[in-house]
Amino acid sequence: MTFPNPKIPGLNTDDVTTDLTEAPHRVSGLAQAGEGQLIATVDVKAGEDDWNLPLSEEHPRPVVLVHGTFGNRGYTWTKAAPLLRQNGYRIFRPDYGRHLNPVLFGLGDIKESAKQLGKFVDEVLQRTGAQEVDMVGFSQGGMMPRYYLNALGGAAKVHNFVGIAPSNHGITAQGLMNLARQIPGAKELVEQGAVQVTVPAWPQLQKDHAFQQELADLGETSAGVRYTVIATKYDDVVTPYTSCALAETEGHYVKNIVLQDLAPDDHTPHASMPYNATVLNEVLKALAS
Repeated sequence: MTFPNPKIPGLNTDDVTTDLTEAPHRVSGLAQAGEGQLIATVDVKAGEDDWNLPLSEEHPRPVVLVHGTFGNRGYTWTKAAPLLRQNGYRIFRPDYGRHLNPVLFGLGDIKESAKQLGKFVDEVLQRTGAQEVDMVGFSQGGMMPRYYLNALGGAAKVHNFVGIAPSNHGITAQGLMNLARQIPGAKELVEQGAVQVTVPAWPQLQKDHAFQQELADLGETSAGVRYTVIATKYDDVVTPYTSCALAETEGHYVKNIVLQDLAPDDHTPHASMPYNATVLNEVLKALAS
């Protein structure tokens, strides 16, 4: 299956030297995703959410963790979930965007996924008694919630929103293929038929799709929500990595972080970001605000 070249800036590298030098880091991302799937499969308790645990006075807001394209509520958060719990947070993880596949999610129409997220947040608030949630999203999970916040009234229900390598301004087709190659089972999914049939979110994720323009027209951020974005210079999916960043608007709290400003020798690519210790430390800092 072939894909057209991107029509706007954001090409993935065609530099053979870079491809070779970064290959070990990209393989590491694949290994971490595979390890996460294994852990999520065999550790049933780790896959349970905290519906039956009360919120603490120190952390009165539940934390909703939103996976990305080809992700699921289990393997994406095998590092983040226990860390957050160790620090006293109560966590809740939806699976959104189910479409034809029983294991991988984030595949369906993005607007419908945002509605599913909204229903999940409402359930979390109702069952915990909280007034607001904090939200942490990876990749599409760092972008799709912006539609929930800006178009579906979600901003009134979210205090902190942390995006890990979020596709805030879309992805190239080649970037999506790079992602598919790193997630066990994803490449087969997109090659089994027409992409728009098996993964309706695929065209919507691309930089030049009408959905991305609609999202932009809604505004980068909403007043009252504290936004933190954590990007990596070695992102091989969201390119250029600077497109992760959100505009800093007067009266809106936005903090854009680049992993290599904190750890210059860290070559973590896109798929490894939810497992990176430095990234997760920044998540904890953001949630503490």
